[in-house]
Amino acid sequence: MHNKDHDLPGLNSNISLYKIFILKLEVKFFYILCFLIFIQNIFILLLSSVPPISRDALIHHLALPKMYLLHGGIYEIPSMHFSYFPMNLDLLYLLPLYFKFDIGAKYVHFVFALLTAGLIYRYLKDPLGRIYGMIGTLLFLTIPIIVKLSVTVYVDLGLIFFSCASLYFFLKWHDSQFQIRYLIYCGIACGLALGTKYNGLILLLIMAAFISFAYSRKMNGSVVKSTTLGRNIHSLKGLLWGGAFVSIALIIFSPWMARNLIWKNNPIYPLYNNVFNSPASVVQSSVQQVESEPQNAFWMRRHVYNESFMQTVFIPIRAFFQGQDDNPKYFDGKLNPFLLLLPLFSFIRVRDKQLAALQSHRNIFAVFAIIFILFVLFQADFRIRYMAPALPPLVVLSVFGLKNIAALLSQRKAAFAGLLGQGVVFMLVTVAFVYNINYLRHQFDYIQPFDYLSGKVDRNTYVSRYRLEQPVIVEANKILPKDAQVLCLSIGDRTYYVERSVHLAEDFYDRKDGGYTEDDLLRKLSRYGTTHIIFHRDGYRNWVKTLKNEEMSTFENVFRKYTKVLYEKNGVQLLELRHRG
Repeated sequence: MHNKDHDLPGLNSNISLYKIFILKLEVKFFYILCFLIFIQNIFILLLSSVPPISRDALIHHLALPKMYLLHGGIYEIPSMHFSYFPMNLDLLYLLPLYFKFDIGAKYVHFVFALLTAGLIYRYLKDPLGRIYGMIGTLLFLTIPIIVKLSVTVYVDLGLIFFSCASLYFFLKWHDSQFQIRYLIYCGIACGLALGTKYNGLILLLIMAAFISFAYSRKMNGSVVKSTTLGRNIHSLKGLLWGGAFVSIALIIFSPWMARNLIWKNNPIYPLYNNVFNSPASVVQSSVQQVESEPQNAFWMRRHVYNESFMQTVFIPIRAFFQGQDDNPKYFDGKLNPFLLLLPLFSFIRVRDKQLAALQSHRNIFAVFAIIFILFVLFQADFRIRYMAPALPPLVVLSVFGLKNIAALLSQRKAAFAGLLGQGVVFMLVTVAFVYNINYLRHQFDYIQPFDYLSGKVDRNTYVSRYRLEQPVIVEANKILPKDAQVLCLSIGDRTYYVERSVHLAEDFYDRKDGGYTEDDLLRKLSRYGTTHIIFHRDGYRNWVKTLKNEEMSTFENVFRKYTKVLYEKNGVQLLELRHRG
């Protein structure tokens, strides 16, 4: 006994030293994570500090706000169907555009990535500690698709943040015994998501179902099963809570619905236009609505990409491994496979009170991510950007998985089991981070920011590297009169850099009454008082080869008779339109 008593102080001393050693390691790991996040943000800012070249930015996210500024307010642009989309974030871009600093719009977009990362950190910090909170922050900010969005002027990061905030406040509402203020916050966030992008409609449906089900399930858990009346009352109240949430979200979204209702008699135009406007009552607009065979995801994958039914079914898994930027066949974006693998470990049962308390949250995150991804799967074209609101829940589940792995290894009776668990977590985070950082390196190779930042190339030269129509646009800005009305045709609708009044002819290649006529083509060209045309001749030639000889002749006759080439570069022409005398 005497010897054992003498041994205890030494044993306790070793345990204390071991705990101190672990704490010091954790502190160092925390500061390493902070440093990596800081460096990541610096890299993003460098990549962002070049003129906008991303497709959708030049089509509408910057182009439309610029047109509104020139016009002095929001106005209807019937030649551009995307001008009817909700524009919460696009309106934020008015400020940098007003000061002629369009690069600043990228910073505005990136702020929403930082806000989402902050929300992830705040959620994880309390139950799991600040290290796991920082791991979640780092994993999210370095996901390849998040990096790509952070250096472009899109709106997806806003949708991601508002979706994440809506889910966060739903959990607060559920855990606080249904305090109404959290439901209001949840509805406001969802409404802002709706006003950012129509994909917010998926969020609205999911959250309404979550709210109704969560309330009735939790309240009925305290009611005896035989009490049918009580259970029915709680289920009805759940539906009422869901209805209240939907009402709040739609009130926030209502300005955009009212605008489209006035302009198009459809609050979510161009979605479901056949529902809101029957074919018999639709007044023919300047942009024709062409009936075509339904093109859902399975039709597209079979006929466009030549993929089998099973390949389409496994897209939600393939997306984590096969994603490629700027390649619609491979989902036009890139993810990290760890976002698919690590969440699986969050479902391992371990003896950890913190994780046990989060079990219901884990299930909610998993169901949310799965449902959202499945909704996107059944759209016409699966893009990783469209499923991006599922990424914060997947990041949280990945962190839960890491915590489970550490807890599982720490339960072993071997010495330094806790150190082993921390080491495995560090290794997994490092591998995931290296995978992401490799993508970041490729972005530097593609964007080449230092060429522009150092003054080696000017603004127009830089944009011309990526957009073949830019030299023609620059020339048009020099020689065209201020009152020119420019039709942009076959250049991918990228009108942002044109410094004149611009419009499109989205129906130019559509047949009328089963064919083409010179009168109809000329009418489409001359709409909106067109004086000049920026025309991708090479792209047009590739398309026109698919037509019959007489149809080809019709197009060629129109261009020969009624246009004059003023300038040409890279297969793109600046044409003067000669109206029929």
